[in-house]
Amino acid sequence: MGKYSKEIRSGNKKTIVWILILSFVVLLPNIFLACYGNDTIVSASLFKRIAYLGISILLFLIPSLFLKMRNFFLFQGIFVILAPLEIAHIYLNRMPITTAFLLSIFDTDWNESTEVIASLKLPILVLLVLWFFYFYITLKKIDNRYLIRSLKIRMSFLGAFLLIVFAGYSLYKYHLKAEKKEIFSPANEQFLMNSYKVYPYGLLFNAYRIYVTKRDIKNGREKIRNFNFHAQEEQPVNDREVYVFVIGETGRYDSYSINGYSRETSPMLSKTKNLISFSDMFSEANITSSSLPIILTRASAKDYNRAFIEKSFVDAFKEAGFKTYWIADQSTSNSFIRRISKDTDEEYFMPIDFDSDNNYDEKLWKYLSDVLKKEDKKVLIVLHTLGSHFRYNFRYPPSYEIFKPSFKGSFDYNMVSVKNKKTFVNTYDNSIVYTDFFLATTIKKLDSLNAVSALVYVADHGENLFDTPENIVLHGGSKFTKYDLHVPFFVWTSNKYNQQYPEKEENLIGNKDKKLSSDNIFYSILDIANITFPEQDLSKSIASKQLKEDSVRYMIDTNMEVQKSF
Repeated sequence: MGKYSKEIRSGNKKTIVWILILSFVVLLPNIFLACYGNDTIVSASLFKRIAYLGISILLFLIPSLFLKMRNFFLFQGIFVILAPLEIAHIYLNRMPITTAFLLSIFDTDWNESTEVIASLKLPILVLLVLWFFYFYITLKKIDNRYLIRSLKIRMSFLGAFLLIVFAGYSLYKYHLKAEKKEIFSPANEQFLMNSYKVYPYGLLFNAYRIYVTKRDIKNGREKIRNFNFHAQEEQPVNDREVYVFVIGETGRYDSYSINGYSRETSPMLSKTKNLISFSDMFSEANITSSSLPIILTRASAKDYNRAFIEKSFVDAFKEAGFKTYWIADQSTSNSFIRRISKDTDEEYFMPIDFDSDNNYDEKLWKYLSDVLKKEDKKVLIVLHTLGSHFRYNFRYPPSYEIFKPSFKGSFDYNMVSVKNKKTFVNTYDNSIVYTDFFLATTIKKLDSLNAVSALVYVADHGENLFDTPENIVLHGGSKFTKYDLHVPFFVWTSNKYNQQYPEKEENLIGNKDKKLSSDNIFYSILDIANITFPEQDLSKSIASKQLKEDSVRYMIDTNMEVQKSF
């Protein structure tokens, strides 16, 4: 009997060892991220890395409350098979897998994919051995019983987990002061996004976002399938034409020295010939998701739904015979943006998102150079940048840390405090200096083409930097301010453009101090390119003598209600 008991105990110990080994294999992506990652969810402190591993283990164990051990590990085997995707992304970018990365995989040509796989024979062989080992041990060495045999204890464990989640939610919803909720709503949204980064839940969440995005793209394209502007170039020119539209992110008009700011934040733009800075452009929304539809289409704050039943100015360029390109390092899963980009001749999206600490806008130049090398006779290129997206220090390399002290690494949201205003402003201003470099250098690239070309830049919305008596910070609150909405708006034209369209150049200069809003952009960018269509309204074009200032400006707030602006 004693010998039999020893065998049982020995068998149990072996089973425990196998369970620990299999658990280690399942948790490899989480362990790798905790050790090697530089994402917001694990960086900044050892405590965050340990906490991430603790949460990973907790979430890993949840299915074991409902599944017996063998079934539990067979279920987890799905994510062992998918783990190489997560590990590869962490290795390349030091952060969990993103929707952008998965979308790039889904959108990759099958022939390209098989070529890549064929070049990775040794890693694939190692993977096959690991997968065989995992499933062999699961099927041969693991008993099909519950890890925790007592149903009462299992349910208590689940109840405690749900109680912690509910308590945290209640603390925010019912006890946090209203003004704190308002100021830190972007932070709360980001915290929620971070909670989806634990593998494999992050993979499932991103896969679901891909499904929703592709569904919405399909529905959006179907809705506007038969829409046509009947756009055409009024008088085609013989020279090459290159137009670049740059969508900025979180840009404040008042933070550029070219616009009168006391700090030298835009030294390169200030020396750029043929550059016009418009002094009174206001966005019609204080959050990206609402401002972009107004910037890109004939929609306005008062007629917002028009964005979803009509095409964009990018489509109008294509109708007029231009090749069109979309190059971006953000908004990969924004179905509205992807609806437009999908209908361009080519789209390029960075496979990492704004949580990466090295997703600098200059990385878009590689794709820009590839497009310019095609030497298309007539081309429109949209560059959608990260600009000054929070965290500002992630937007520029260390060499652009001009104003100090500034934030370093993945600083926590509790650092967003009025007591840290100087550091906060310094960090933001550094991002503006980098944007100055990006825009001025992009203009130089265009100028070197010796083409009829123009670059138009506008930020999607502004930013609050503790400017108001209420010390409002960031953007997107229902209490909008002029700092939310007053945005930089630059137009540069080449010498050949000015020779081709001297009247338009004169009008652009004459209109630079007019009262404008996002509603002007659609009509202006088409008029700058001399594209006309039956419903063109030159009273809204900055390149026209017929431009009429906005008598009253409007904006659409975060509750999707129309408000009078400034």
